[in-house]
This record gives sequence, C-alpha cells and structure tokens, in this order.
Amino acid sequence: MFKSIYKATVIALLIWVQPARAIEGMWLPMLLSELNESEMKAMGFQLSASDVYDANQSSLKDAIVSFGGFCTGEVISSKGLLLTNHHCGFGQIQKHSSVERDYLKNGFWAMNPDQELQNPGLTATFVKYMVDVTNEIMSGINPDLDDQQRASQIKERIQQIVEEHTGNNPNWKYFVRPFYYGNQYILFATEVFEDVRLVGAPPSSIGKFGADTDNWMWPRHTGDFALFRIYANPNNQPAKPSVENVPYRAPRHLTINTGGVKDGDFTMVFGFPGRTEQYLPKAAVAQTMNTLNPARIGVRDVLLSQLDRRMRVSDEVRIQYAAKYASISNGWKKWKGENIGLKETDALGRKEAYEKAFQGRVESNPEWQKAYGTVLTNLNDLYVAYDPWLLQQTYFMEIVARGLEATGLAWSASKFSSADPASQSQEATALLNRMKAFYKDYNHEVQTEAMVALMGLYVNNLGVSGVPKSIADLHTKYKGDWKKAVEKLIQKSVIATAQPEDFMALLENNPKAAAKALNKDPFFKFTIETYNYYLNNIAPEANRLSAEIAEQQGLYMKAQLEVFQEKRFFPDANSTLRVSYGKKEPFAPHDGATYLTQTYLDGVMAKYVPGDYEFDLPEKLIDLYNQKDFGPYADATGKVPVCFIASNHTTGGNSGSPALDGKGRLIGLNFDRAWEGTMSDINYDISRCRNIMVDARYILFIVDKFAGAGYLLEEMTLEKDS
Repeated sequence: MFKSIYKATVIALLIWVQPARAIEGMWLPMLLSELNESEMKAMGFQLSASDVYDANQSSLKDAIVSFGGFCTGEVISSKGLLLTNHHCGFGQIQKHSSVERDYLKNGFWAMNPDQELQNPGLTATFVKYMVDVTNEIMSGINPDLDDQQRASQIKERIQQIVEEHTGNNPNWKYFVRPFYYGNQYILFATEVFEDVRLVGAPPSSIGKFGADTDNWMWPRHTGDFALFRIYANPNNQPAKPSVENVPYRAPRHLTINTGGVKDGDFTMVFGFPGRTEQYLPKAAVAQTMNTLNPARIGVRDVLLSQLDRRMRVSDEVRIQYAAKYASISNGWKKWKGENIGLKETDALGRKEAYEKAFQGRVESNPEWQKAYGTVLTNLNDLYVAYDPWLLQQTYFMEIVARGLEATGLAWSASKFSSADPASQSQEATALLNRMKAFYKDYNHEVQTEAMVALMGLYVNNLGVSGVPKSIADLHTKYKGDWKKAVEKLIQKSVIATAQPEDFMALLENNPKAAAKALNKDPFFKFTIETYNYYLNNIAPEANRLSAEIAEQQGLYMKAQLEVFQEKRFFPDANSTLRVSYGKKEPFAPHDGATYLTQTYLDGVMAKYVPGDYEFDLPEKLIDLYNQKDFGPYADATGKVPVCFIASNHTTGGNSGSPALDGKGRLIGLNFDRAWEGTMSDINYDISRCRNIMVDARYILFIVDKFAGAGYLLEEMTLEKDS
C-alpha cells in the first residue's frame, strides 16, 4: 500500500512543483531519478541523478562518508584525504592535546604521512547501495497482531534480510532503517574503515572563531574544518588501525571549485543528516516548546556557567572540558533558537490549520474515517499523559546521566561491583581502562561545584516529590544544603575523587578488595540508588507512553501520505545518506534585517579582540591579512571569502557535508544553520532557514598560506571556470 501511495505522491508532485524555487527536503539519493532531477536542473544542476547516486557505477556518493557516525566527511584526493568540520574532529584533536602539546590552541599539521595521528574508534563509512525492502518485511504480517508481536515479526524479518545480504559480501556491513515512521524500510550496504588519522587542523582561534557567541549565528567568520586520512590494508580493504596500513586508494574523490558561486547559483549538500520531525502533531510541537526545551535549556544554563568560569582561568581545565563544553553548549543554544523560531513562524497555528484540513478530509471519506478518525485525538491524549513523565525523564538525563560526569562512571562500575568471582578480574580490567580514559579529562573541583548547583536546581524545579528518592532523602537530611551534602558524598569516594590512583592500583592488583571498597563508597551507592529509581519508577511508564505515541505517529504518518496525495513528503532524517538542494541566496528574518550571502577575512579582522577567549587570532593570520598575502584565494574583489549561506535544508549530522555546485564540485563545507532557522527540524520555513558553510577558498588559504601545508593541495583536484 505504501508504494502505491508514494507513486501517487510523485505523480502529483511532478505536476505541482515549481522548479525555479529552492526546495525544502532531505531526499534519498536512490530516488532522485524518479522525483527530483528535472527540478534540480531547472535550478542550475548540470549533472544527472545517476551522477549523484549509482549502485553499479562510480558516482558522487562514493566520495561521501559518515564520519564517526555523528558527522559527514568527503574524500578530496585519490589518497583518501578526508575533509570534515573542525568541530567534528574536535574530540580527536582534544584527545591528542595536553598543556605541553596544545593542538586545540596551536593547531596541528602533519607535514608527512609519518606524522599523521591514529584515532582508535573513529570510523569512515561509505554507502555502497540501498534497496527498498518494504514488501519483504511487511507482506503477510497479520494486522490483528498486537504492537509487541508485530514489532517482533518485523525485527525477525529485518534480521533475516540482513543475514541474506551479508552472505553476498561478508566484508560489508548491512542494516535496515525505517522511514516515514515505519511505513517504509530500506536496506543499506556499507563499507566501514576503522583507521582514520588526523592530518591537519587549524587552531581553535580559526576553527572555532567566535565560539559560543557566534555559534548558530549569521554572519559567520569561522574556519570550521579539519583534515583526516582514511587508511586501508594493502588490498585497499577496511582494517584495524595498524602500521601496516596504507592510504586508502579512493575510486572517487571530489573536485574543488576554486572560483566559488554567485548569488542565485545552485547548491547541493550531500551528507548524513541526523534527525528531523517534520510530521508531528501540534501537541508534540507544543510539548517541545513548553516542556522539553525549557527543561534542557535551564539545566545547561547552570552547567555551562560552572564550566565557563573554570575554563577561562585554567588551561588544564580548558583542554579537559573543551569538547564537553562545546557539545553541551551546541544543543543549549540550538534549543533556544528553535523555540524562538517556532514561535515567530507560528508553528502551532500552522499545525492547527493543517490538522483541521486533515480531519476535514478524513471525515469526508468513510474508509479514512474508519481507519484514521481518532488518530489525532489519541495522540493529543497520549501527549498529555506523557508530559509529567517526560519532564522527570529529561531532568534525570540532563543532570544525572549527562551533567554529572562521575555518576556515569559510577554506574558503569556497577557491573564490576556485582561481578561473580569468575568474571571479576575481567570486569576489573575493563573498569580500569574506562577510568584511565575518564580521569584524563576530569576535574574534581569542577564536578563538585557542578553537582552542588545541579542538585539544587533539580529539587527546586521538580519539588521533593518529583525527584528520585535518593536525592529527596539527601535534600531532607541536609535541609537543602547541597554544598554539605555533596561534600559528604564525595570526600571519601574512591571513584568521584581527585586522586584515583590508590583505587586504580587496588583494582589492578586486588579486584576483590577493590569491589569491597567500591560497595562502601557513598557516592557510588548514591549513584546506584538514583539510577535504579529512574529505571524502576520513571523509565517504564515514560517508555510505555513513548511507544504508544510512536505507534500512533506511524498511523498518523500513513494517514498523511494517503490523505494528502498532492503534498510533498520527504522522509524525516535518520542519519542516512541524503541530498538537499537550494541556492546561494540572502534572507530577511526580521523587520529591518537583511543578510547578505558572503563573509570575508575583513570581517574576521573586524571581530578580532586580542587575548579574547572567543575572538583572538593567530599572529600569522594577522600578518597575512596586513600584507595582503592572499595567494590565488582572493575573489574578484581582492578579498578572501570565509563563509557563505544557502537555502539547503540541513540538520545535525550534516556537519562536515560537502556543499557542491551545479557540476558536483566542492565549493564549501557545511557546518551550521542560521539561528533564526534552527526550528527547521520541526517546522521548516524557506524564508528564514539558511545553512552556513566555510568557503572552499578559505580552507585552501588556511592550509596553504597559513599552515604551510601546501603539499596537501598537490593531492587535490582544483578547478576554476574561465
């Protein structure tokens, strides 16, 4: 049934579409030939859909990778040179850094292959092909099965399909993802490379210029890029990190257009967007605006202020918490912008009008009325019931599971503390390895101060009856004096401590004694009690309601596809390979504010504040600017382009995605969205949604003129239109 609905949508779309406009959507590249090619060409695309995606021949998709599973990267040389964002590689740069060897502050450049740095655990994943397996999974499933039985049958069929394909090529990895909330299923065949090495990264004063003040903002002046390299075994196959590996011989890499694009030109972003939720009901959007986002923002307000104060006065703390702070801050600012955007675009009003039209069509058709007549009422009732549980769940996750670092370590240690004698030694080794990695980036004083502030926030916002019993008991025992309560928890702790060496030695030499010490640890016991309360008293009901919402959302999605056959439906992002296309074009998000499309090195210098945490600049970049030593990287105006915007629909996961011109050449590197459009995950609005990209010319300028790593450009294919 889904395929017939989809084909009807396609036919209606081809009649309805206005090809000269930028279009919202994140499209599966395997469907471009059927749906989007003529539209893209009308906007300036000069290739064919098969040039973008072809399962049998070389295509642009063969140069695009999922970087670590959380970002996108692209191959830009035949030797496996990989381009992605500085913030995508930030964790790896941070891990290689220390106070003595501060790559975050000073940057890093390998001047030969021997200097490239390994990153255990980092992967680069290519998509080999995609196949629609909806019929194989859904045919013959009894519609009378309950949700659990139906889900079990679907899971079994997915596993069977994956096993069948794995037999065809055991070196590839296969998985199936649902689309349209379980109304379509697609199999992905992938090739995963596990040896990805750091080649180059500018200092944070370039790669993170503007830091939190400029994050999510336009105009932007950030050189957010880093270079890695994929390594393979001598047969050019994926292999574990090894000195025997050699640079990956890439069958396809992107050509770089050094001429840029002008306003109105076609742009395309090709990558792995993480998650969007375009087809939710009004009740879900209201819950995000009024419950979820305010809770998350409030917790992170407190946590960020604690970290920022410490990071500004200590290089050691700055390096330890750089990646953590960036991650916490990124979501915090995005959610603030999202709420503003949802309000200013009247998202709730638009959803209400849409649902009224939906309900009207449903009621006009007896078959639809029978199948879908109560779906919106059911969803509204479920969201009302879910709201208090979501609030408790959000506070637990933001404070206990994410905000307090040592609680995560303590919870992972519970597997060791309860291990039987036969496995105790093995679990001790696993815990010891986790602790070694953990304490490299842990500061006891930061943890203590953060816990005092966050515990007070937890009780103040939810009340004693709304927090886990272990937290309520401490609040009562110490009469709300969280400084004293936290000091008592931590002062004798063997795991939440500034000096873990004695316990780690005990763990290595006498696991039985270490387990005994751990089980007496008051902080450890507090953590276990808190997690268990959540797992036994909050998670079950929250998860039950969430599962019921997911089931009804799947039905609502099916209904939308059937009821609005003339409407354009792209599948929500789910970290699978997608194409979005638009134009380099300005926007006017507010009364009296119109934003141009391009920024320049002049703007970088205008923002420069010597010694500032966010707007300082390296001396060499200042010298290059003052001497006008721009090489071939200035545009026709004589200025060096830095960033530009376009109307491509992007989201998290698209960080590091290539921005391509009409000929499929790299013109920039996607890294952000304009703050006014961060609600695009839920309520896309073409009038104010813009993605932000580093201009390829700025990347080349920094690599060549600033870093002196021009030898890397010799690997690349550079092209400029005459």
